[in-house]
Amino acid sequence: MALKGSLNEASLPDVVQLLVMGNKTGCLSLTVDGAGGIICFINGRICHASVDGRDLGTEDSVYAMFKWTHGQFSFDPGVTPPAGAVLVSVDPQGLLLEGARRVDEWSLVEKRIPSFDVVFALDRQRLLRNSIALTDEQQLLLPLIDGFRDVTALMAASKLGEFATGKALFGLLSGAFIVAVGSRETEAPVVSDSVISEHRNLGIAFYKARMYSDAGREFRRITQLRPSDSGAAFFLGLIALRDARWNDAVASFQTAAVSTPRASAIFVNLAYAYERLGQYGKARLALDQVIARGTRPEPLAHVSMAALALHRGDLDSAAAALGDARQAWREAAPQPTWFHYAGVEATMRGNLDRAVEILADGVSRYPASAVLLNNLSAAYEASGKFAEARAASLRAATAGKGAGGR
Repeated sequence: MALKGSLNEASLPDVVQLLVMGNKTGCLSLTVDGAGGIICFINGRICHASVDGRDLGTEDSVYAMFKWTHGQFSFDPGVTPPAGAVLVSVDPQGLLLEGARRVDEWSLVEKRIPSFDVVFALDRQRLLRNSIALTDEQQLLLPLIDGFRDVTALMAASKLGEFATGKALFGLLSGAFIVAVGSRETEAPVVSDSVISEHRNLGIAFYKARMYSDAGREFRRITQLRPSDSGAAFFLGLIALRDARWNDAVASFQTAAVSTPRASAIFVNLAYAYERLGQYGKARLALDQVIARGTRPEPLAHVSMAALALHRGDLDSAAAALGDARQAWREAAPQPTWFHYAGVEATMRGNLDRAVEILADGVSRYPASAVLLNNLSAAYEASGKFAEARAASLRAATAGKGAGGR
């Protein structure tokens, strides 16, 4: 007699226990969210298990299915495993106990790794400073974590099982040795380009008109219709930056980076969001991915590196990064942000005359930048030039919002 039901009403471990106690022979089929799997029994012992589309052994397949909390099951007595299946004889009681332990641990893991589509990159600076012993599984994964492989690819390359990979990554995340940089592009329903273009054009128009709430609505609709659209995710990140929603900005730029991993502007803005969160190591990691390519000059990435160096008081590194940025701009005038940080670097060295010179040059090029005018006023005041300081301060009060930050 066939046994059928819902996993909402009877958990898979309970169903397996029932079949074991009855010394059943046959195959238990499961379906959940379009996925499927089977567990086959001979006289109450598990002889084979598999999950559709997953290269897992019998035990790992059972552990994977133990995490399924909804879906349908059906046991067909007397049915044998598929032709060519590798047959084993697994003690079900030991497997049930280990499965329960893994389910408990996995509930913690999936809070940090909600999907196998997540892509991680190394925080190499933190790893270099690390004095904590890593597990064998973590050591095996480290050379494979490259900012492009997702969790599924890491499992395939390492030959580790699903649980071992997830547990090792959870430990590396807890130690801040790795950082999520996005997720692998997944299939989405086909939506016509004309529909996407309509929402995109509206979003850009709203954004240019500074109607950021309306712009956000249009770009969010694009991500619902086409989750892999990096342009929409990028604009959502920019809007989040303007609203000082730093975590939302990070999430949006990470999403954009997956579909467009070589777009420098994404990583420069991602670094800025990390910097605002105080996560300076992650900010450096994002900028390293831009600078290390070396395919074309990236002045803003160097300016951002300078900002991080100034934060930690490394004036020589800041000066070198500012020099690299200035060289990358070639004959073009640097953007206001360069004058801002160059002025800060000179001030921190106590070279107020140099700071005034840099900031005055910046103001001459960007006379509406309130940030540069305020910085110039402060430099004048520190130099004892109070009349000049007052004049610069009055100009800053009437100037439009400038672009002194990134």
